[in-house]
Amino acid sequence: MGEALLRARAPCARDGPWVTVAAAVGLLASLAYSSFPLQWVVGSRLSVIRSYVSELSVAGQSGAVVFRVGDTIGGVGLVVLAAGLAASCARGSRRAVAAAIALAVTGLSSAADGVWPMPCAPSADPVCRALDRSTLTAQLAQTHTLTSLLEFTVAVIAAVLFGAALLRLPGHHRLGLFTLAAGLAVGILGLGEIAMVLADERAVGVPERAQVLLVSLFCAALSVHLLRRRAGRPP
Repeated sequence: MGEALLRARAPCARDGPWVTVAAAVGLLASLAYSSFPLQWVVGSRLSVIRSYVSELSVAGQSGAVVFRVGDTIGGVGLVVLAAGLAASCARGSRRAVAAAIALAVTGLSSAADGVWPMPCAPSADPVCRALDRSTLTAQLAQTHTLTSLLEFTVAVIAAVLFGAALLRLPGHHRLGLFTLAAGLAVGILGLGEIAMVLADERAVGVPERAQVLLVSLFCAALSVHLLRRRAGRPP
C-alpha cells in the first residue's frame, strides 16, 4: 500500500495509452535522431573527424535527403515524447515538467535543422570553409547555426532537470544519474567544440557525434522508463 502510494505521488508516475504511444514514438525518435552512422551506408565521403554532423544534410551530399528526414522525424518524435512525459508528470514534479518543455524545444530545433540545413560543407568546400572561419558573426547569421545552438543548449537543460527529478525518487537513482551525467557531458562537449572552432581546430566531428549520441541515449532511456512503468516493471 505504501509503495503504491509512493509510486502514485512520484514524478512522472502517471501513465495511460497516450503516454505509452509517446514513449514508443520517443524510442523510434531516439534512433532517427542519431542517423549519422548511415553516412557509411549512403557512401558519404565526409570525414567523421573533421565534418560537422549537419554537413551530411547539405544539398549535393550523398544521402542528404535521408539525413534531413532523420532530423525532422527525430525532432517531431522528441516533441511527442516530451508531451508524453509532460502528461505523465502532470501534478507531479515542476522540475520534470520544465524538463519536458526543454525537450520539446530540443525536438523543434532538430526539426528546424532538417528544414533549414547548412548551406555548404566547410570540411569539404574551401570557399565554405573560408566563410565559416571568417567571423563568428558570419556563422551566427545562419539559421541552422542558431537552431543547432538552441537545440543542444535546451537538451542539456532537459537532461539535467530530468536527472535531478529522478534522483529525488527512490529506486530511480541509476536512471537519474545516467540522465544527469549525459546532460553534463553534452554540455562539456559543446563547450569543447566551441573552443575548438574558435581556435581554428577542425577536428569537431568526434565530439559533436558524441553529443548527438548522448542525447539519443538519454531520450531512449526516458522512453524505456515510461514503457516499463506501463508494463508494471520496476525502473
